Amino acid sequence: MKKKLAILLAFVLALGCLAGCSSGTESTDAQGTAAQGTVGQEGTEGEAEEASGELVIYTTVSDLQYNALVGAFQEKYPNIEISYTQAGAGECKSRIQAEVENPQGDVMFGGLVYADTLSMADCFENYVSPNDANLPDEFKNTTGILTYHDTQIPCLWVNDALEAEAGVTITSYEDLLNPALAGQIISADPTASSSAWNQLQCILTDFGGWESEEAWDYISALLANDLVVQDSSSSVYQGVYNGEYTVGLTYEPACVQMLSEGAEGVHIVYPSEGVTSIAFGSAIIKNCKNPENAKLFIDFLISDEGQTIYNECGARQANSNLVIENEWLPDLSTINYLVADTQALAENQTTIQDMWREATRQ
Repeated sequence: MKKKLAILLAFVLALGCLAGCSSGTESTDAQGTAAQGTVGQEGTEGEAEEASGELVIYTTVSDLQYNALVGAFQEKYPNIEISYTQAGAGECKSRIQAEVENPQGDVMFGGLVYADTLSMADCFENYVSPNDANLPDEFKNTTGILTYHDTQIPCLWVNDALEAEAGVTITSYEDLLNPALAGQIISADPTASSSAWNQLQCILTDFGGWESEEAWDYISALLANDLVVQDSSSSVYQGVYNGEYTVGLTYEPACVQMLSEGAEGVHIVYPSEGVTSIAFGSAIIKNCKNPENAKLFIDFLISDEGQTIYNECGARQANSNLVIENEWLPDLSTINYLVADTQALAENQTTIQDMWREATRQ
């Protein structure tokens, strides 16, 4: 089945490349190493759009999501030449901060959350898309910086065979403390990965909040069960699917994409303690070289067309006013859904990350 999935993924990637006529692209490796490439498309007579020039994207999204969204944008604006750098959220943000005096990118696509508007406000331009008015109030751009385009729910990704071999049935975070799973649980680093930060927020919410002693006792116990922590979020869901780990602390869109492409032998678990969600967004880099094209890209992400593509790629689109169905995305009414104090978590992100680092050293 893995061979079948690989073929399907390769086919989808090939379609994405055809849509964008990509050249010199590299996919992100299992360790999350930054990939770079260019996407360009020449319009035929009668197809030329008014917009032209370049657009440089720093992105955290998966290959499938990138190719689907950027490919559709490229069809709409065939005379814009696109180049990109694909990496983790931490690496993209570090690059933007390092280049603040001479920005090399135009937009950060994905991986940004509310907390980034507090810590990196000086790195991004103020821009509110006209399409922002179509979003529900909870996902509107109230900061003037961050345009929300999808929401992510943390989940557990479980390998069926290894779960059976361990003799456990994983339904909750508490189940991860079972000694039978020692060394068989993998997570990305919440100080480097936006999806892992989302997981940490969920765990803290489930166990009483970021200042809760119970929450940090749980995290210490999870680490003591030989939790494997890596920088790359892709290494989590790939590692579980490949049979290297029994369970991964990951995020819904990546798992849904794999299931929709035919993945077998793995399943999603929404922890019984409850799950939270967090809105992810994109922003225009301050003093970028191609601001008008960056605005067009932001506009596209929250257009009806862009939002439909998000849902088709396995993500929950921000515009919940659009009635779009994906068989792999369960209705929130069927999940123990909790509301996190995202503002408090964002305002204390640095402290929380320091507490995580301290816990990993014990």
